[in-house]
Amino acid sequence: MLKKSVLFLLVIGFMLVGCSKPSEEYLLGNAILTESFNEPKSWEYYDDVDAGSRLEVLDGAYQIQAGSGGYIWGLNEQNHGDVVMEVNTNQLSEFEDNAYGVICRADESNNGDGYYFLISGDGFYSIAIGAGDSVDPIVEWTTSSAINKGSDRNMMRAVCIGDYLALYVNDKFVVDTRDNTFSSGYAGFVANVNDGGDITVAFDDLTIWEASLASE
Repeated sequence: MLKKSVLFLLVIGFMLVGCSKPSEEYLLGNAILTESFNEPKSWEYYDDVDAGSRLEVLDGAYQIQAGSGGYIWGLNEQNHGDVVMEVNTNQLSEFEDNAYGVICRADESNNGDGYYFLISGDGFYSIAIGAGDSVDPIVEWTTSSAINKGSDRNMMRAVCIGDYLALYVNDKFVVDTRDNTFSSGYAGFVANVNDGGDITVAFDDLTIWEASLASE
């Protein structure tokens, strides 16, 4: 299985938590997936020794290991449309110039297309779109005090409802935006690291709910 490699570039910006509020409120419906990663084959497995990349369920979490070769992701092959995804993350490596998070509406062909909700070990966030051979920011990389740096844990919540996309970190609203490129797809986890580093990150206690906008 080929994993597409793309250039990862941190764009520096500044925004303090609490300076903005979400433009939309959302309502949770039924939980369509709860995953504690206790079964070794519950998510995609991948191992590329030469590239230093690996995906696997290990020690009760889904772990992604990546070298400086671009984004690597793992999907769960359950189609969804309008959802809210919440997961606990834990960076296990020391190098902080990285990116990791969740993918919403990933293409079923596993080609890297979809919406990327990302944070980094040095306290930045972005919402990006994977399309073709690139991952490009819809929301440029910006710093936030909501994000725990380094090996501290972070709870991430991604909102994908219609064309509305929003990111919450540790129960704090971070940013929202709109894009109508993708309407359905798979859920996934993703990681990337800048040249000269490596990343290992664990994802645990995933819940995906059906969701709608309160304004609808």
